[in-house]
Amino acid sequence: MAGKKKPKERRNKEKTEEKTKEQTAKEEGSSESLERLSRAADAVTRMVQREKPVKPLKKKPVKVVKPAPKKEWPTGPLTTQQKIWLYGGLFLRALWPLFLYALMPSLCLTLGYLFGGYQEAKYTIEEFFSYGANFYTTVGTFLTLWILHKGAKRRGSTIWEESTLFFREMRPERAIGFFTFGFASATAVSALVTLLPRFFLTTAYTQAANKLYLGVDLIFMLGTVLFLAPVVEEIIFRGHMLNTLLEHIPEKTAVLISSIIFALLHGSFIWILYAFLLGQILAKTSMKEDNIAYGVILHIGFNATSVVNYFITDDPVKKELFFGSKALIAVYGILGLVISLFLAAVYTGRLDLKLLWRRVAGK
Repeated sequence: MAGKKKPKERRNKEKTEEKTKEQTAKEEGSSESLERLSRAADAVTRMVQREKPVKPLKKKPVKVVKPAPKKEWPTGPLTTQQKIWLYGGLFLRALWPLFLYALMPSLCLTLGYLFGGYQEAKYTIEEFFSYGANFYTTVGTFLTLWILHKGAKRRGSTIWEESTLFFREMRPERAIGFFTFGFASATAVSALVTLLPRFFLTTAYTQAANKLYLGVDLIFMLGTVLFLAPVVEEIIFRGHMLNTLLEHIPEKTAVLISSIIFALLHGSFIWILYAFLLGQILAKTSMKEDNIAYGVILHIGFNATSVVNYFITDDPVKKELFFGSKALIAVYGILGLVISLFLAAVYTGRLDLKLLWRRVAGK
């Protein structure tokens, strides 16, 4: 019995030895892999040590510009000399962006004519204005905006803060309302002027309106009339001039002065008349909202009618279709007047839309 068991024991022993050999082989393989990993890590470490250390970036010191403190006016009754100095300084501070706005386009036009090759090409002044007026006027307007921006930055502020121009704070539905009001009121005014009998005032108005579109560079004209001019003019008249005058002048007087100056800048008598009314609306809107962005949108809507009129009247077929009869023009004017009065009543609170809807629905 003992002799028969020896082969089985031998087989068990051999199996045990084979398992032992496999375990040792695995351990040796794992140790070899660990050695390879350690050698690779050492190689990476040596490569990193050879590289030059990265120098930390030096942060530039931020210059904190403290805004200049506003000079307080002396209390008590003012002498005549004090009034001249104080009010004279106030008006100069309120008007200097306007002087800049009037100067820069004229300067760019003059430099463009002298150094733009127009003299060598023997262009007349009329031909130069036809070909280059819109371009150089746009350049001058951009330079005005840039100078105002740099001045505000030097005082530790921004042009948007100083002029209270905040587009991000606008409510979309209110912005649409202001644009519609501007477009509708301008349509009513344009229809009225068109239907008036022809005399020297309306003729001058028509000629001045047509001069806007004499240039061949139509893109610059559209950009200036629709966007650039409304933004810059609101910054200058309502953002800077009106805000400066309100520091030491009663509200009604400040609104009146800024509106008169804004109107006088428009040349033609009829333009002066409705620019004065528009200036009053823009000033009161800016003060009520404490944000001239709505005035910019209203101004864009007002100017948009002239662009629409240009594209319609430029094509004889469209002109006959849309402006072929005085009755049709009168309908446009009445619609514009009704829409503008309706929106004005809603904005001022004289008309409650919710109450009106309840009455219409019979509730």
